[in-house]
Amino acid sequence: LGQVSAKYKAISQRANEAAQKVRGISIASGLLAGASLKVSADFEKEMSKVRAISKATGEDFEKLKAKAREMGAKTEFSATQSAEAMKYMGMAGWKAGEMIDGLEGVMNLASASAEDLGNVSDIVTDGLTAFGMKAKESSHFADVLASTATNANTNVAMMGETFAMAAPVAGALGYKLATGLMANSGIKASVAGTALRSWMSRMAKPTAEVRTAMKKLGISMTDSKGHMKTFREVMADTRKGFSKLDEKSKAMYASMI
Repeated sequence: LGQVSAKYKAISQRANEAAQKVRGISIASGLLAGASLKVSADFEKEMSKVRAISKATGEDFEKLKAKAREMGAKTEFSATQSAEAMKYMGMAGWKAGEMIDGLEGVMNLASASAEDLGNVSDIVTDGLTAFGMKAKESSHFADVLASTATNANTNVAMMGETFAMAAPVAGALGYKLATGLMANSGIKASVAGTALRSWMSRMAKPTAEVRTAMKKLGISMTDSKGHMKTFREVMADTRKGFSKLDEKSKAMYASMI
């Protein structure tokens, strides 16, 4: 009887252990299902925002959802984060096709810079708009930002601050700004943007004092035919003009323009 009792006790103990494992699996499965439902709900909520902002409907909207899911599956970002990036594109007036074409470039930039995807999307779309560029140029623009962030003492977020201050004026003049050299000199973010905006504004509508300084330094915003020079050309003229001055004169003319 004692041996039989011991065997039944052992069997009962194993049965209890098995039951506990089953309960654990059930709880884990329930938690996983709950998490999955939440992720799905978050994605649908974000895509609803995209639809409301972009006015995409029918097949166009389904393509946007498919693209967001695709990028969520093959990148480090989730489908919900992809939808958030699309939201900023929609706010910039991009159409469904433009959003689909531009999303991968933006996500690659966010991945390379290790920065928030939504913020990077906002910076790219705002920058393109301010510079008068098209949505189809987003991949190239993102590549330029990635290269600058990699090779200069700045990052995408700081370049976004620079663009916020200077890009509207630069865009009005037909300029495309590169801020890497300024960042390497310790002038970055909004400080660089404020300086650039002030400099471009003064030269675009020069006072008598600024006009005199520009003439002395050989700086002009237009060529001999009256066409606007590129930002690179104006910068080259400025460097050339200042290279001929002594330190005292450099400080004086720098304060004038």
